[in-house]
Amino acid sequence: MKKLRIALVISIFAIMLSACAWSSPTGQPDLEGTTWVLTAFNQNHPIEGTQPTITFEDGQVSGNASCNLFGGSYQIKGDAISFSDLFATEMYCMDPEGVMEQEHTYLELLGVAQRFELVDGILTIYTELEQTMTFQAGSTTDATIPIVEETQPTP
Repeated sequence: MKKLRIALVISIFAIMLSACAWSSPTGQPDLEGTTWVLTAFNQNHPIEGTQPTITFEDGQVSGNASCNLFGGSYQIKGDAISFSDLFATEMYCMDPEGVMEQEHTYLELLGVAQRFELVDGILTIYTELEQTMTFQAGSTTDATIPIVEETQPTP
């Protein structure tokens, strides 16, 4: 009987520890340390050949807006989220067609974000007009900035 009680206490303790692992100490979803890749905004998919992203780190946000890199600050209170002091590099991209309009919309939506939810690895950010941006945890191995390898001239 004593062994059964010990096993029961250990089992309950293990369940409590595993429940704590699903959220940060504040009870908020742990967004940090993950690159979130935009999969849809306002029921549209990003233009093929672009990969808008967002990364959260110590109150700072950064990512790829489609053509330019961006950064700024963010604040979370419960399920409320806001971005401030957003800035972006100022390159102009002509290809793929519509990329600059997509980037403008992406940054504009971040600027009016009001709340978020993180469910089953999907991050959704909502604006006051219920416009949405949906992100999936991912990697940036398919980055939009090409890597140019050095080649030796042929004789």
